[in-house]
Amino acid sequence: MAAQQTRTKVKPQLIPTNVGLRTFAAPPQALQENIVPNDLYYVRNHWTDSPDIDLATYRLTVDGEVERTISLTMDEIKKLPQRRFQVTFECCGNSPVPEYYTKSLRISSVMEQIKGHGIMGNAEWAGVSLADVLELAGVKSSAVEVMFEGADHGPDEVVGDPAEVRYERSLPMAKANHKDTLLVYEMNGEPLPQAHGFPLRLLVSGWYGMNSVKWLTGIHVLDHEFKGFYMTERYMTQNEPGNPVPYRYYTKLRVKSIITSPVPGEIVPVDGYTLAGAAWSGEEEISKIEISTDGGSTWGPVDVVIPPSAYSWTRWEHNWKPKGPGSYTLMSRATNSKGETQPMEFPNKWDGRGYGNNMVFPYEVEVD
Repeated sequence: MAAQQTRTKVKPQLIPTNVGLRTFAAPPQALQENIVPNDLYYVRNHWTDSPDIDLATYRLTVDGEVERTISLTMDEIKKLPQRRFQVTFECCGNSPVPEYYTKSLRISSVMEQIKGHGIMGNAEWAGVSLADVLELAGVKSSAVEVMFEGADHGPDEVVGDPAEVRYERSLPMAKANHKDTLLVYEMNGEPLPQAHGFPLRLLVSGWYGMNSVKWLTGIHVLDHEFKGFYMTERYMTQNEPGNPVPYRYYTKLRVKSIITSPVPGEIVPVDGYTLAGAAWSGEEEISKIEISTDGGSTWGPVDVVIPPSAYSWTRWEHNWKPKGPGSYTLMSRATNSKGETQPMEFPNKWDGRGYGNNMVFPYEVEVD
């Protein structure tokens, strides 16, 4: 008698998505949960090494167009009123570029490596309102933007220029002063992990992840618009020919949805299956989620929509009874409270970069 084989379960792990090991996607199983655990939450860095910051000597400096320059320890920051709520993060490059565009357009080496939708996640964050910190410094009426300086720096990952750049982004005053723009030091009830910005990071609720600067060391209030490298040279796509504005720069999340159950490779039983997924739209609420099980020929509302929490994604479920065994193309489509619906085609077809790609994606499954 042959020895009985024992199956062993493999623990899901982060998936590297580029050769430089700067980006790691959450595995499909992690996206099936409303809260993605810290060890499976996607990581997006611009350099391989994460800054190692000594908490004992750490100081957050706030200067520029303020009444007084301040330098805060983490203990001083934690004495301010705490805010705690869920926020969904998504990398601006989270989504594959369809093959029929990659063949005809020049795709950057970074975007070529992104294969799926796992460069995103939902977590519960805790910290203080940025507005409370700015109030301590006293922002002058001349303020136009607030620039955030991270401790991470190095040669740019795309062009490989030996000249170093530091990761810096800015926010307009209205977003900087919004009560839900936070400086966070906790993630899912634990101290902020090093890979996610320990000891302090910016959290820009409802905006793409690159705006939420990690390893935050400086906040600089400016009397002008900031034109730094990561504001003008990255995270933009070309507009359509003839548009007087040549580029689109990304801030808030675009309306989007994904299917999380079944996971890729899972065989769906012919007697029925509960499809599941998530939808999100940054600062707007999700007003409608639709499902297609025939490649987009017909659409209908999903059966169950689970109300979101704060800035979290909206989870959904749908009971599906396939007509029989075979291959099926599933699709999900979301609409937000402004009436914006996911496009059926790749939105950045003029230059091929995958930034802000929120198209409806085909999801192939096998039924047996």
